[in-house]
Amino acid sequence: MARTKPAEERRADLLAAAESLFIRKGIEATSLDEITSAAGTSKGLFYSYFRSKDDIIAALQERFSIVVTDRINAAIAEQTDWGAKLDAVVQASFDVHEEMRDLHDALFHRSYPASRDVEGSVGQRSQGLVIEAISKLVRDGHAAGAFEVNDPVTDTVMAFIVMRLFNRSIYSTEEISDRDLIRAAQQLFRRAVGVKSTSGLS
Repeated sequence: MARTKPAEERRADLLAAAESLFIRKGIEATSLDEITSAAGTSKGLFYSYFRSKDDIIAALQERFSIVVTDRINAAIAEQTDWGAKLDAVVQASFDVHEEMRDLHDALFHRSYPASRDVEGSVGQRSQGLVIEAISKLVRDGHAAGAFEVNDPVTDTVMAFIVMRLFNRSIYSTEEISDRDLIRAAQQLFRRAVGVKSTSGLS
């Protein structure tokens, strides 16, 4: 007799199926029937875990943002210099978006917000995870006297927006290398939070 999968495993199967289909076909072209078929589940079971397709999109957005946040926090922890911590945030953000570019583009580069009809908007809250990680660094650096910050919230959101622009479709030119883009973002972030010297940049 086949063993019934635990609830979390079934939910994970649905997320994995949706992720694969979204990357391969795009969100708009993917139906719930295709997701449940790929996951080996029924529509009824799908609705035990998610209220709609938007809901599973939001869950994937949240999971993606948790990965980014964990990478950013780990990169911050590896540095002792405050300026280097800022640089590490930019580098970690670029690296993880490069590694997960197809998924990022499928989940976030769409014509309308994925979570617009999801009550509580998990998708919107997920972006807050990354912003809060950066905000904590800015606040901690300011408290330590390393940063001269006039508006921590605005500076943090600005940094987040800049890092969201790590998209080759925007700068697809031989005149701008990845290294140039990262360095420019690091310098901009340093200036925004009042780190006077950029001599540590390489």
